[in-house]
Amino acid sequence: MEIKTGLWMDPPDGRRWFFDSGALSLDLGYTGDYGYGVAAWESLHGPADLDSWLADRFGPPARPCGETDLAGARRLRAAITATARRVSTGEPPAATDVDVINDWAARPAIPPRLPGGTGKPVAPGPAEMLATVAHDAIRTFGSMPDRVRECAADDCRLIFLDTSRPGSRRWCSMRRCGGRAKAKTHYHRNH
Repeated sequence: MEIKTGLWMDPPDGRRWFFDSGALSLDLGYTGDYGYGVAAWESLHGPADLDSWLADRFGPPARPCGETDLAGARRLRAAITATARRVSTGEPPAATDVDVINDWAARPAIPPRLPGGTGKPVAPGPAEMLATVAHDAIRTFGSMPDRVRECAADDCRLIFLDTSRPGSRRWCSMRRCGGRAKAKTHYHRNH
């Protein structure tokens, strides 16, 4: 099962743009404030918001999310964002955050499915979907920690997984920070 990553960002300046974090687990982090304490960035206000986020990535859950699912998603999100922030600066993750991610990953996840059979797939529940997010976090932080990076712009702290072939991605987006950096370099060369 291939899941597309990325989300639309709606900054206060009104210039909406698409940010591809490169990892499903990092996308979950962007449903909140990524540990910066900005309440306005929270998008998981209730179980219906979690339903919507999960459905956008996996299809509708087998049952609607409840308060317990929402609390679990927020706890997993906090562990992922704390780990991403540490790993992006070369620090090891905190053991307590690793424990939360490992706990979620130990639960039943969405099983892989070979297309072309006659059986109809059973829709997963919220817990299986969140366990799948935890599996992605383990792949991201465990096998590619040197590719978990913070945007190189001085005024941006977005964290992404560099999935480029050469491993040279520096910007959250070439249309945003990368473009501004190139324009600044061009201006300084020509003035």
